[in-house]
Amino acid sequence: MKPNMNLSAISLAISMAALTPTTLFAAEAADKSNAKEEIEKIEVTGSRIKRADFEGVAPVTVITADDIANSGLSSISEVLQSSVANTGGSLNGESDGFTDSASSVNLRGMGANRTLVLINGRRQASFPSAAGGTSNFVDVSDIPTAAVDRIEILTGGASAIYGSDAVGGVVNIILKQRYDGAKVAAKYTDPTQGGGEQLDLSYLQGFNTDRSQTLLMLEYKKVESIQTYQRDDLYSPSYYENEDGELTWGAGPYGDASPSSWSSRITDYSKVYHDEKYVNLDEQQCNDLFGDKGIYRPDYKYGCYYDKYADRGLKSAYDRVNLVLNSTYDLNDDWQIYGMINASYKESTKYKDEKGFGRSIYQDEATGALSYDKYEFEDDNRFYLARRMEEYPGPRTYDTQNTKAAISFGADGTIGDYELDLSWSSSYNKYEKQNHHMVKADALLDIVTFDPNDADPSKWYPNRQMTAEQADMLIADSTKNSDSSMHQFQAVFTGDLMELPAGTAGFATTAEWARESYEDTLDEVTMSGGLIGMGGTGGKGDRDRVAVAGEIQVPILANMTGVKSLDLSAALRYDQYLDDSNVDGATTPQVGLSYRPIEEVMIRANWGKSFRAPDMHRLYAGLTRAYGSTSYPHPTIPDEVYEDNYSSISSGNINLEEEKGEFWNLGFVANITDNADISVDWWNIELEGAVKTISTDEMLDDEAKYKQTGNYNNCDEMDIVGYLTELDDDDIENIACMRKGPINSAYEASEGIDTSFNYQFPETAVGDFKFKVAASYLIKKEYQERVDSKIEEQTETDYFPKWKGNASLSWSYQDFRATVAYFYTGEAKGTDTFTLIDSNGDEYEEDDYTDTLDAYQVVNITLAYYAPWDGKFTAGVKNLTDEMPPLYDVRNDKHNDWPFYEDDNSSYSNTGRSFFIGYSQKF
Repeated sequence: MKPNMNLSAISLAISMAALTPTTLFAAEAADKSNAKEEIEKIEVTGSRIKRADFEGVAPVTVITADDIANSGLSSISEVLQSSVANTGGSLNGESDGFTDSASSVNLRGMGANRTLVLINGRRQASFPSAAGGTSNFVDVSDIPTAAVDRIEILTGGASAIYGSDAVGGVVNIILKQRYDGAKVAAKYTDPTQGGGEQLDLSYLQGFNTDRSQTLLMLEYKKVESIQTYQRDDLYSPSYYENEDGELTWGAGPYGDASPSSWSSRITDYSKVYHDEKYVNLDEQQCNDLFGDKGIYRPDYKYGCYYDKYADRGLKSAYDRVNLVLNSTYDLNDDWQIYGMINASYKESTKYKDEKGFGRSIYQDEATGALSYDKYEFEDDNRFYLARRMEEYPGPRTYDTQNTKAAISFGADGTIGDYELDLSWSSSYNKYEKQNHHMVKADALLDIVTFDPNDADPSKWYPNRQMTAEQADMLIADSTKNSDSSMHQFQAVFTGDLMELPAGTAGFATTAEWARESYEDTLDEVTMSGGLIGMGGTGGKGDRDRVAVAGEIQVPILANMTGVKSLDLSAALRYDQYLDDSNVDGATTPQVGLSYRPIEEVMIRANWGKSFRAPDMHRLYAGLTRAYGSTSYPHPTIPDEVYEDNYSSISSGNINLEEEKGEFWNLGFVANITDNADISVDWWNIELEGAVKTISTDEMLDDEAKYKQTGNYNNCDEMDIVGYLTELDDDDIENIACMRKGPINSAYEASEGIDTSFNYQFPETAVGDFKFKVAASYLIKKEYQERVDSKIEEQTETDYFPKWKGNASLSWSYQDFRATVAYFYTGEAKGTDTFTLIDSNGDEYEEDDYTDTLDAYQVVNITLAYYAPWDGKFTAGVKNLTDEMPPLYDVRNDKHNDWPFYEDDNSSYSNTGRSFFIGYSQKF
């Protein structure tokens, strides 16, 4: 029988470290208890070489299934985002309209697209719709909690082992492979502020024989939405008199977030059909059209306003089902075959305030025809229409359906004294989205009239209620259909290389072939601009990659005075990209040293290079046409400004090169006693040639590089980023057209110190206690737009918190368990525009004024009782103190922007306090 390669005394001891790097004293204890047994080697994230000691030259954090259950956190995405290594902005399923319902992890603040996410050591298909319309990432929101055995987080670059994306680090989510018997579990979570109720159901079944082990897991999760009106601290609407005695209305934490002026109003610029230019609703009309959402402010310009906050969704509602089927079969004592299927389907609903728009419409004076283009008519009358489509039936939502499927299979075994693992993996991700309650542009022109006396029953005067038939003519959906895939073959050959005086040298060689593809498609009406206020672009592309890599671990010295061991680790990898980009080949080295003066202390150092191939969407995004404008000093008239309007094309850029990084870390790990250990790691990551989208001003500032006049006739011919000029009627050279897109330009760097401490208390009469704490201090997080621009310290300008930490105190006594978990996100500084008061008491604005967000602290309590009939009761509270996200300074111009807090930071949650209760039964 082939030994189990995943559960050993070493790995079990290691897995006891919760939310902190694995401890050396656990390994030492395992060594002592199994001194007469051969210690099994296991593969650890960050190396293909199996070893007995989990700690290596690069720090790895291990989070076990028990850790997750005791943390009080309700999803794998929450677990990852609470990690001390996750800093900066990451998606939490709510903040990005391109990726509703998806979540990401952002190690070291280097970008979610620069964190490599693996499941069972294998790459996954990227989320098919790019975050922000630019960056690809792996969605971690659909990974079933019940199926996770442990999570290994490697911080720092690892491209020499894994290739592209491993700039900030690697997250390896390892699913359960074996289970004896069956288990059903249910858990219900209820926030005290309302909304967000959650139901989790799971079924786990193991089918094991002498030669095989198979695990089947089914999970169902249902989560209700949270809307703004359900959070008084963020909504709080009220009428009040301002300092000028005017009746006004405000919302938000400070009560001064203004309602929308897009309710219903007409501007008749030439007073064609009205005596007044501005045609507004009176109070009765405002109430009749909009009910409670109608905000009437008689002292303000438009009179009738609209409450745009109440119906906005802070968290999406969703239903999700997951399937995991994991199986291994021993062909003989030397070879094993394995396979896994991991699939999920999720339907998500995000609530929005009702569709509103403001649009100029032109009327032909001769015929009365309407158009959005003033140049269509020789003589025209201009109207401006602002309207909320309150007559549309039902609430306005964005609905998504996300289907994932991953399959992997392979064989591993021994050839002589060596081990060979051959595997194939494929993953597929399909994302469908429907934005409801859009407005058909052509249909609006067909039915709208600006004449309040128009007797045509088919016409709609906007300051009156539209009929159900008219609403049906105008209403439309904007749809997106996106898919992505990843296929990979991998061969790993590993074993002992040779015996040296200090021990055995090990090696691993890897060969890979991979193909990734994506297609992001909008419906034709949206693409053509047929829906008011909607637009966008799709993209389509694929690329192949082949790679070879090698690693060695060499014991240099051992069992000498002052040297218990000194080991060298080295790796080298070459990736060749077979696509249309300029990446071609990328070579990445890595080298590390681990030194133990005594058995209980290890000092480690690691250096290497990393790279990232450009995002697929950065390469292959389709064309988007628009109009741009810029201004600069007039070339012939002093003190005048020249307004330059031009046609603009945006698209992907196949001329991109790889982003190139370098990293290092220095660390110290020690067993203080048999029951206590500590670790400290100092790390640094730098990235050059980071991909960014170039701005108009940057192009104009670098004329030699981007001005292509004379090289191309028009921008459609031009396949590179740049611009063309022409002469206007006054013989002044201006921009004719500009082609924008991503370029390799930016520089990013991150540096910090991580530390952890674990302590197992001596046994007491009232039970066993265990304490763990981990913290990360961000020394710097730098960003530079281009070589000649200023380096920006993002811990001072972009609300990157310098401190992040977590701690837990666990207690166990007979059949009872309890854990108190604490999560800390430190103060965060940023610069924004502030409204200040001068010495005369007058208001003025100042740019780049520093704001500081308060620290954010959450306490979770989890209780458990193990019943004698193999049942388990759980209960607890998440966010005991009902902590809400920290607020901006009231003088900060962002303080009244919905959702009224820094939602780019996924550590902040608007859920508030929640109670949960659960039960599981083993059979």
